[in-house]
Amino acid sequence: MTDTLIEFPAEIAVKAMGLNSPEFESQVSSLVLPHIEPAAVTFTTLPSKEGKYLSVSVRFTATSIEQLESVYAALKAEPKVLYTL
Repeated sequence: MTDTLIEFPAEIAVKAMGLNSPEFESQVSSLVLPHIEPAAVTFTTLPSKEGKYLSVSVRFTATSIEQLESVYAALKAEPKVLYTL
């Protein structure tokens, strides 16, 4: 078990950033949804000031550190996701 200060279950927001394209939000969704309960998830998008990049925030209830790590691993494995927070 990984040491963490987060007490689970916990409301978590994960952010993925990439180039602004019509399919970026759906790509992030397809990466994240296999790892979480889809009924309790919200997606929010925000373009950068110049519109070149798009930030997709995914808010969900994480049940364990392993689940959270799997979400980040899926996002980081995708070349179109340039940054994660």
